[in-house]
Amino acid sequence: MPTLEKDLRQAILALPATRKDKLLLQLLNSQPVLQDQLRFELLEGPEGLELRREALAAQVQTVTQGFYYNATELLICLRALCPPLSYHAKITNDVYGEISLLLLLLQEVLVHQKEMLQTLTGGTEALGLFLAKRAEEMLQKLSKLHEDLHVEFSDAVNEMLPRLHASAAGYAARKLGLPLQWK
Repeated sequence: MPTLEKDLRQAILALPATRKDKLLLQLLNSQPVLQDQLRFELLEGPEGLELRREALAAQVQTVTQGFYYNATELLICLRALCPPLSYHAKITNDVYGEISLLLLLLQEVLVHQKEMLQTLTGGTEALGLFLAKRAEEMLQKLSKLHEDLHVEFSDAVNEMLPRLHASAAGYAARKLGLPLQWK
């Protein structure tokens, strides 16, 4: 994003407050992401963060516990879940929540859809690759968190990783270099 020239910046700061307000509102009209970020920051606050997390967790559980005829159908539904999780992190800067939601997604799929992930076939290969990549993404984000927070996730991650490796996603997990144990 280009920065403002010093002269222009000073001229904008010297504008009357009403003119600055009008300009700000005009800029916000064309920026829906910025609108959502401001809505969260100014109107919802920390209480809204927990509500957003709970709503997304309920959505993850609904999708992962559903009935699917085949792995492709499950994969389509799981792929539809990822954009809301990323958007949540983008709006709220909630890396902790994003990690916990990704971990929940992986745990729930590996528990509730394990019969679909028993053997590696053409249909389950894409699903396995998807799960392995989400696990890799989650581990990368987790490694960037403060070390004190690692303790909160270590048991759940160390429970999920062996299940991932024992499922049809194991081939993709090994290919991506995912560990069997994390810290």
